[in-house]
Parts: sequence; C-alpha cells; structure tokens
Amino acid sequence: MKPIQNIARLTLLLWITSCATTNVNQSNRTSVSAGTPTVSEIKSVRSVREGLRLANLASEPNDTTYRIQAAKIAFEQNDLRQARRILTSINENQIADPAMLDYLLTKARLALRNGNPTAALASLNQRDLSRYSPNAQELTTIGLTKAAAYQQTGRVIAAARERSLAAPLLDGQPKIENQETLFNNLLTLPVSMLKSYATKAVDNDLRGWLSLAAMSKQYQNRPSQHLKALSNWKKLWVGHPASQQLPRRLAFLDSIVAGQPSKIAVLLPQTGPLAAAGQAILKGIISAHFDQGQESELIFYDTALWPSTVDLVNTAANNGADFILGPLEKRRVEALAAARLKVPVLALNRLNKTGPIKNKNGNLFFFSLAPEDEAKQLAIRGREAGHKNILLIASDDDWGDRTVNAFRSEFTDFDSVNIFENRFQADEAYAEFVKEMLAVDDSEKRAEELRRITGQSFEFKPRRRQDIDMIALLADAEKSRQINPALAFYYADNLPVYATSLVHTQGQNKINNLDLNGIRFCDMPWKLFPSGALVSGVQATWPEARGDLGPLYALGLDAFNVMPRLRQLREMPDTQFYGLTGTLVMDQQTLIRQLTWGYFEQGEVVSMPMVVEAL
Repeated sequence: MKPIQNIARLTLLLWITSCATTNVNQSNRTSVSAGTPTVSEIKSVRSVREGLRLANLASEPNDTTYRIQAAKIAFEQNDLRQARRILTSINENQIADPAMLDYLLTKARLALRNGNPTAALASLNQRDLSRYSPNAQELTTIGLTKAAAYQQTGRVIAAARERSLAAPLLDGQPKIENQETLFNNLLTLPVSMLKSYATKAVDNDLRGWLSLAAMSKQYQNRPSQHLKALSNWKKLWVGHPASQQLPRRLAFLDSIVAGQPSKIAVLLPQTGPLAAAGQAILKGIISAHFDQGQESELIFYDTALWPSTVDLVNTAANNGADFILGPLEKRRVEALAAARLKVPVLALNRLNKTGPIKNKNGNLFFFSLAPEDEAKQLAIRGREAGHKNILLIASDDDWGDRTVNAFRSEFTDFDSVNIFENRFQADEAYAEFVKEMLAVDDSEKRAEELRRITGQSFEFKPRRRQDIDMIALLADAEKSRQINPALAFYYADNLPVYATSLVHTQGQNKINNLDLNGIRFCDMPWKLFPSGALVSGVQATWPEARGDLGPLYALGLDAFNVMPRLRQLREMPDTQFYGLTGTLVMDQQTLIRQLTWGYFEQGEVVSMPMVVEAL
C-alpha cells in the first residue's frame, strides 16, 4: 500500500475512534435519529465511512441500522475484513425488523466467502425471512446464496431446487449462468440417483432438469444416441427453460456428432518393455469402441517398430486416419510437441514442461495418469478444510520431487500456510523417522533436563510437536503401512492424514489394510467404484483388469470416449467429462483428472459420504 494511502486510512481510523469516544452534542444526535430512517435514507448511504459516521450520530436502534448498511457496502466492495469487523460489533437484539434481512443476508454472504457454508445456511435458515417482505432482488440473492452454500456442503439437490426457484426472477446473463451452474452441478450425481429424484420431484422445472441431467449422463459416451435422446426430451418438455435455451454443453452436441472421427489410428507399444502397459490401454480402447457400436474404424500401429514418431503419425494420417490415439512413451510425446500435426492427436502421456504447449496448430492434446494431479488435489482438500500447518511426508526420489512440487504449487504466499517437508529413503527406519519428525525426542529431552535441574522424579508422557494440523502422506501402500501406525504411536492419531491413490492397491485383503485405518485418499472411480455393465464386461473378459493394470484399462476406455469432446472441453473450460479415471477438465490442451475420495475403516475402503437428500 502507498504511504499516502496509509496516512489517509490512519486519519480515518483516528477520526472514527474519536467519534466513538467523544460525547456527541445531543442536538446533532436528535437531528439524525428523529424517527426511524426510511429505506431510501438508508439506501442513500454510499460509503462505509458515511454509514459509520451516521451510526455514531444516531440513537438505538437506528445506529445499528446504519452499521448494517456500512457492513453491506464493505462486503460489496470486497473489504471482507471491514465487513466482518462491523458485523461482529452488532448486537442482534438491537436490530430493527426492517434492517434484519440486510443483516442476515450480509452475514450469510460473508460466511460463504470465508469458506463457511454451514454458517451461511444457519444465518438464512434461522428465521422465516418472508416476514421481512423481501423484494425480488433480495429473494434472488437469498436463493442463490443458499444454492451456493448447499452445493459446498454436498447437498446438490437442495442447491438445484434453490436455483430452479430463483430462475424466474433472473434475466439476461445472470439467468444463463444460473442455468449452467444448475445443470453442471446435477451432472456430478450418479445416473441412478438422478433418475430416482426425477420421479420424486414436486417442482416441475426441477423434475425436468433432473431428467435432462440423467439422460445426458447416461449417453455421455455415445454422442449420436445422446443427440437423439435430447431431441426426444425436448418434445416431452416443450415449456421447460432448458428447452427454450439449451445448456451450452448440449448445444455443442450437433458439432460433436458431426465431427466424430471415422478412422482412428492407435499408436501403442505392443512389443518390447512397455508391451504390457500398451496392451492394457489397447484393450480398454477396443472395449469402448465396441460399447459405442463400432461407428468408427480402428487401425493399430506398434510404436516399438517405428524409430521416428513423426514419421509414424504422418504415415497414419496419409493412410486415412482422421484422429490418433497415442503414443504412450514420453520421448515420443516430446517429439510431437514440436511437429506440425495434420490431424488431432491425443497423446497418452504429458510433458514435464510447464506453461502453454507450443505445438503448431493446437492439434496435440495430453492425457495421462499423472501423480501430480493427485498431489494437487490433496493440497486443495487441505486448503478447503482450513488447514494451515501441514506436515508433508514424501519419498526422496523423482516421484517424490514431482508430487511435492505439485502439492506446493497449489499454495501461494497469500494462503498463510506452513508446509513442513520431510523426505524418507527406501530403506528408512520408519519408527525413528516418524519420532524425529514429530519432535517427540525434544519432548523427552526437556523432561530429562527438568529431572536433572529439579532433582525430582516424576511421571512424564512424551508429547509430539503441536504446530501441525494435517499430514499429507505421499507414499505407496507398503511404506504407508509402516508410517501410519508410527504416527498413531507417537501421538499424532488425532491428525487427519491425506494420501494419493498410491496408498490404495486393488486386491488387498482387509487384514493387510488395517494399518492404513483412518487415511483419506483420492482415487479414480475405476478403483473406488468398479461398477456398471462396461466395467463388469471388461473385467470379465480380461481378469487382469482387476489388478494393477486396471487403471491402464480405464485410461484406454476414457481416451476413446473423451476423444469426440476434446474441442468442447477446450472451448468451454467449465465443461467436464465424467470418466472412469476421474472427472476430466482441460487446461492448456491437457486433460486434468479430478478424483473421488475414500478412506480406510477397519481395513476396508469406504467412499466419502455423498449427501442423500429428501425431496
């Protein structure tokens, strides 16, 4: 902040303080507070300074009314600290009814902005707000604030209901944005849940939205069928808001169907050291191809037989391929980054380089099971939970470097987060490593020194360091089974432990996983929720898909299914694709996975609870 601004603010603060502590002439106070100020008088206050000045001159309860207006202005000016300071100074028992609505609404919006949706809902649901006769604008703000708070607490249906009710009060761009948010949020729910709610919903518009979301989710992987199903839906819901103006992702369907590739070249290693990985991905691609009804032709190339990746891609294009899936090897992907590509390519790896991809014509896309995505989600999860002091545990190797850097990248200097990094070796004595990391030794040394100084013997319980409120564990299942019990033994059992999918291996029995109890981790739906006809069919045909190679089968399935929607994902950043490897979004030509969450309980994996609501 500039010095002159600091001086101005200090002067203002001193002035306000003097106003608050100086006896105000009674005639001045009377002239301001003669009668309850009208709504127009209150609304005429345009600055925080003016609102506080009038509050200091007014008598109860008019002074409170002016303070509420000042807090409202501060919030709208994005001065959250000032808004909170003013609201905290207000006694709710002194609020006149005409000002109560502004108070509750400002308090709720502030709580929401500060990441506390539960407090926001408490403010708006503690009273019947209709008694304050809210106008159309206030009703809209109430509804949208509730919707955002419900969404943040996982109550997707309640959020949709509020947005559906608010829709008739909106117009123009706010109406469009509300509709887009409503629809996109519903798509996060499973098809079965959407269908169930659609049969129960009382509100007709909400029932239509639920039906539309269920249909869209069901046919996500089959664009042609999706387009036909959408046409049928519009015939059934002629007067529905979505029928009058389709959500953007559905308006894109015609373009997706028209642009579907007819001949797809698959570039994967089928021989050599990466043959197992290549074969697993290939089988996933074939499974998705048959699931879609074989509307396109597949041509396979063994990358192990082609020294030049660019030559291979050009050959495939010259042979009629209008889309290319692969390659897998990172060096081959790097070779394509500098090439001019005739047809779109979805590479099944990504570059280590950061920043925009400088391929010649935007035809190169990237999709991989990068551990960086998972580490970032651990960081986001911790930040959203309000953790400020994080003990970061990771392996001292290249994988550890990648995940640690990704984890740290999600925090900025403004987050005020302390990260205490600790790296372990492959042959680490984990009990001693954890003891030292938690500073239990220091506690024991202090006790011993106290015994020496006092010459007295006393009972002593060692303590761990108290400056951490979360543990981020970037380690595989084997290492985690040694680290997690040691954390509990050395008094850290009350701290939440977050981990990546590496901690979750398929096929492990519950006895082996008892040492992982309490760990929360993110993972792909393929591993956490291996259900559905497609997944069952793949695993029945290829039993190895149930094991360690399973994620690569999922990668192949998602790569084929997301292929027609790449342009949509690029041009519409808020669009998501709900895949078996995670929810996919695009950032700079790269598909980023957003994973689901589970935790270990008595050796078994339990999905993080989804809020199931009554209609």
